[in-house]
Amino acid sequence: MIFQRAITVQQVRDVCARFNEGIRVEYKSTFDASVREQLPKIISSFANSQGGVLVVGVRAVNGVPQAPFEGFARAPREEYPLTVENICLQNIHPPAFPRTEVIESDTPNQVFLVIEVEESGDAPHAIENSKKVYVRTGNAANPYDLAEVDLIIDLLKKRREPLERRDRLLRLAEQRSQQSVPCDVPFVKVVICPAFPRSALCAPREVWEFLRMPQNNMGLVDLNSMRRIPDGAASLVYPDNTRVHIPAQYVEVGNHGLLFATRHLAVIRWAQNDQREQLFFRDFFQPLLRLTVLAERFYSAHGYRGNLTINVSLHHVQGRAMRFVAYDPYTGDDPEEFRCYADEVSAERLVTVDEIRTQSVDVLTGILAEVTWAFWQSNAEHPAARLRRSVEQMMQ
Repeated sequence: MIFQRAITVQQVRDVCARFNEGIRVEYKSTFDASVREQLPKIISSFANSQGGVLVVGVRAVNGVPQAPFEGFARAPREEYPLTVENICLQNIHPPAFPRTEVIESDTPNQVFLVIEVEESGDAPHAIENSKKVYVRTGNAANPYDLAEVDLIIDLLKKRREPLERRDRLLRLAEQRSQQSVPCDVPFVKVVICPAFPRSALCAPREVWEFLRMPQNNMGLVDLNSMRRIPDGAASLVYPDNTRVHIPAQYVEVGNHGLLFATRHLAVIRWAQNDQREQLFFRDFFQPLLRLTVLAERFYSAHGYRGNLTINVSLHHVQGRAMRFVAYDPYTGDDPEEFRCYADEVSAERLVTVDEIRTQSVDVLTGILAEVTWAFWQSNAEHPAARLRRSVEQMMQ
């Protein structure tokens, strides 16, 4: 990017001295309603082209920054990064997530807003109800313009490549997982991946080092079972009938951002004095929770803030019961109210890295509610509120 970390007032002035407006740079004097209205067009055009930076607080004439460079008056109590993020979420499709920083000016009560946009693997990004796609032209008088059909086709081809990469990485992870988690008994599979894994986030060695740190792997990875794989690292835990409830498990993290986990679902008694069987809900919930937390830490450590897909599936569960809410000693609950009549159940969510950090309960409850719907056979409403309380308790 044009700026180096961390951005200072002097860096802003140096950029103003070096760059006129063009294909990768644009200036605005203030952050008024007009600029906010133009923001989707500016950010999407950078994302669809080579990336770039918008500096707010700099007046430009015919594309040339005009000194003095003092910033603009900061509105009281406004969180500018949050404002920019909300504008992007509501007006750019698929959303683009720039890096937004507020730089305090040395002029009292003045700030600069630096909005950096990377070239996007999710392109084309459209605005105005997904009807228009803009790209940069480099013309100071007209810095962005509508993309022609041929360019949009090229952008769509560019998007297809990471989708094919994601499918290939997932297929290889599934093949490797069968070493320790055979797929002929009930098991859960959790897959978290950038929506468009365009390029590697880090080197395979960095994945290995990241997982070797206990505070990162969330207890999901047994350090003694770690193995190197072509793109990163994996952990293989084989079934052990001599130990109490050590389920077979496979966890993999790749340098393109694919996080993958499978685990056998143990069969336990329905209740302390009830020998009827059920699948152990904790074996479903724990890999989902821990892989989600691990994913947020991994992406944050390597600078990824874009869209993610979270896919969760249960396999070979037909005819199986699974209590997914806390046991009610007054009603006792009945296994027939929690029995699944499908062999495979799945759910998928498109979220951002920030959402799995700040809205984890909502994200997890939404996924679990969709999966457990197929296990709820009572005439009563699906117990979403009880499920949420169970999630909150287990997360604590």
